[in-house]
Amino acid sequence: MMTASRLYKSYLLVTGVTLIVLGLGNYLTAVFKVEHYQVTMAEIAPQVRTTASFSLNEERHYFPSEARERWEIARAKLDFYHVVLSVGRVMVGIGAVCAAIALLRRRRQSARLFHTGVARA
Repeated sequence: MMTASRLYKSYLLVTGVTLIVLGLGNYLTAVFKVEHYQVTMAEIAPQVRTTASFSLNEERHYFPSEARERWEIARAKLDFYHVVLSVGRVMVGIGAVCAAIALLRRRRQSARLFHTGVARA
């Protein structure tokens, strides 16, 4: 059985566990924020004109309304949290691979030490 002190000495295992923890934090935060901003965008949904006007004399509005601005801000934040969600998944994956490699290395070292000790006895 591996002792905790031997496991803590493995930088690869420590890195893997750290990446898993940080990745889970990013993932969970992003899941809740993505849901929040999707609801916000649905509530603010900008009003789209149903009639198209081709009149040259019609007054044009170049400045977005407050609702449109809020929708655009929510959209930008939603895009940001989608990136955070993806990065969280990648971090968990890389961390799991690092931790697995570190545990396999430790297991091989333990097996070698055990077989070397049995052969000498």
